[in-house]
Amino acid sequence: MATEKLTKRHIDSLKPTAKPYRHYDTELKGFGVQVMPSGVKSYIVEYRPDGGGRNVAKKRMTLGRVGELTPDQARTLARDRLAEVRRGTDPLSDRQTKRREMKLSEFIDQWETDAPVSKRTGRPMKELTRSYMLARLRHHVVPILGRKRVSDVTVDDVNDMIRRIAKGETAKDAPSAKKRGRIKVRGGEGAALKVASDLSIIFNYAIERRLVPTNPVTHARKPRAGKRHEFLSTAEFTLMGQALTELEEEGCNPAGIAILRLILLTGARPSEIEGLTWGEVDFDHQCLRLTQSKTGYSVRPLAQAAVNILSAIDRDRSPYVFPATRGDGHFMGAKKIWNQARSKAGLPGRVRYHARHAMATFALADGVDAVSVAAILGHKGPRTTLATYAHVIDKSAAHAVEAVGSKFANAMLVADQKADRGNSRT
Repeated sequence: MATEKLTKRHIDSLKPTAKPYRHYDTELKGFGVQVMPSGVKSYIVEYRPDGGGRNVAKKRMTLGRVGELTPDQARTLARDRLAEVRRGTDPLSDRQTKRREMKLSEFIDQWETDAPVSKRTGRPMKELTRSYMLARLRHHVVPILGRKRVSDVTVDDVNDMIRRIAKGETAKDAPSAKKRGRIKVRGGEGAALKVASDLSIIFNYAIERRLVPTNPVTHARKPRAGKRHEFLSTAEFTLMGQALTELEEEGCNPAGIAILRLILLTGARPSEIEGLTWGEVDFDHQCLRLTQSKTGYSVRPLAQAAVNILSAIDRDRSPYVFPATRGDGHFMGAKKIWNQARSKAGLPGRVRYHARHAMATFALADGVDAVSVAAILGHKGPRTTLATYAHVIDKSAAHAVEAVGSKFANAMLVADQKADRGNSRT
């Protein structure tokens, strides 16, 4: 247990023996070098945890190998560890805990098992939403950050993940376990933004479990949320309506046709119409009272045309308005019928959500207030509506300022003319 000022020259002079031995620094108590019979030399620091005292057993912590750290760097590390001990922490115990800590991929699995309730709704996430979120996490996050321990993920790591997803590095098109099925994963800025939101939920749960003190996603550079510029035009509504009528005449499933017509008429989310139950249909007040919407309980007004469609549907023993053809669930084939209809209509790029965007766009353009539009769409409040459809409001504002500006200009012209006549008299 020799002691001497640990310098590079002194450390290089230490030779291996048949047994391990240690040399301690005279400048910093507890700091030393351990020499193994193999010739490997490592910097160490010894301390007594829990306030110290001779009755407390010493702990020895390896700081790093000689050659990877200089004596001064190792001495600084030792000084930092000893400072932690004086503050009442046990750095070796913390390191061992960290080694046992779950990797991010494992913690995602743990989140799935625990199924924590949402802070916003107080209920577990809907099964379909949860399955989509987990799929995104496992296809995008796990390949990039899955092997990192939860507490090791930094803001820089999240920024790098977002950049790579936005560039399409995690996109793929591969066979799935299902017969004739495929896994299609898309990248891009939209996917990166959604995945960042998913990962933030995971880290908020990690904070609850006291695995991390902060959420690294919060301060990451996330892509800006896109505005809803694409929607079905009036002409496209006509084409889709004609296509659905043709499919109905060809014998297409009437439940799927009715679902799509209601999506076009209500601006509701496709899943809200597909999973609609009779208990949520209020014919007396001409509205839907959705109990499990994205934002929780939600009341949606219905146009008379939508009420007529619902009134024409025969009820059976299923609680669902559109029961599945097999099993106890609801009908799930409307998306396939939509794809057939848009092909007939010559609108291959149109998705069902474009009908929802059209509802908001036309309503705002016609001067309907944002609060009413939020109620139609089931937004939590008008702030979401204003942020998402700002381009429509901006366009309306441009028309308004032009109309008001013209009036002011005409008024000023009249005033100028009067002033000119007055000047001419003088």
